[in-house]
Amino acid sequence: MTGRRLLTGVTLVGLVVVVCVMAVWGYHAATAPIDDNSSSSSTSDNGLTCAPQDQTVTKYVSRGDVTVSVYNAGGRSGEARETMDLLEHAGFKPGEVGNAPDGTTVDRAAVYSTKDDDPAAELVAQAFGKKTQVVHSDDELGPGVDVVIGAKFKRLDAKAPARIALPKPETSCK
Repeated sequence: MTGRRLLTGVTLVGLVVVVCVMAVWGYHAATAPIDDNSSSSSTSDNGLTCAPQDQTVTKYVSRGDVTVSVYNAGGRSGEARETMDLLEHAGFKPGEVGNAPDGTTVDRAAVYSTKDDDPAAELVAQAFGKKTQVVHSDDELGPGVDVVIGAKFKRLDAKAPARIALPKPETSCK
């Protein structure tokens, strides 16, 4: 009979411990803050989690948004610095200035971007003239859009736009 009483006592103590643990867990669950999944906080297709009033929609890329690095492939010293001065005066942000990598040949100007369909690179190319093409490159020479100028480069196109429309508006948090 004593074995049965011992087993009953141990079972009772075990059940009391389980009930106490469940009570503590229930209390914490009941008093925890509630996650706000209401409409004041939204998650958009691009993963934004800020409130709609904290979101901005960008429809254009402007010269002031674009950093440009310039490299000289021509024979005249200082041409990259002079071109950077022209670009800064036109409203672009300055990146690096230097000589183009050995073996690079460009007649007038070439614009390089590591991104496909880069609106910033297209804006820079338009500043160099309508015939200037954007070339996709896997190598990034400097910060922003890379420009390599050649011996025939003279000036920027004064009629080039100061901004261009993005193919699709971009939403970001402020």
